[in-house]
Amino acid sequence: MAEEVDGGKDQQSNTENHPEDEEHPKLKKGKCKWFNVAKGWGFITPNDGSQDVFVHQSVIQMGGFRSLGDDEEVEYACKSSEKGLEAVKVTGPGGADCKGSNRKLASKKRYRKIRCYNCGEFSNHIAAKCTLGPLPKRCHNCKSEEHLIADCPTKPERPSNTENKDPEPMEKSP
Repeated sequence: MAEEVDGGKDQQSNTENHPEDEEHPKLKKGKCKWFNVAKGWGFITPNDGSQDVFVHQSVIQMGGFRSLGDDEEVEYACKSSEKGLEAVKVTGPGGADCKGSNRKLASKKRYRKIRCYNCGEFSNHIAAKCTLGPLPKRCHNCKSEEHLIADCPTKPERPSNTENKDPEPMEKSP
């Protein structure tokens, strides 16, 4: 039994002597050189002046949208890969969450106005969900039941685009 306890102590001291094993990589300090928030990756410049370290957003410790700000102070652990050094864990100073970039990824969603074809309002419902119930057909511009929007007398005329049209059609030669 005494040998098992001693064996456990040897393993602990072995870990302390070699802190850069894969389970406990040594944390280094550096600054974010640049980070592309759209692509989710960038590079860290180590404080010791060694080779830049690649960082992917998936290894950054912070809540929400993960990114790094330019010149943000970080602590990181890295490993060698085929292309160079790659960060496996990135935190703020003292193991705190990173601050992140002020630039945020623009939303790809384009919001468009929804018009209810029942009441004619631009709002957040469609005709099937309209609270007014079925209404008679009417002009969406002036709300008159006498005509529809295509024939509305108060609707401003759109300027015709005659500049792009050919004034005379070309004759076909036999």
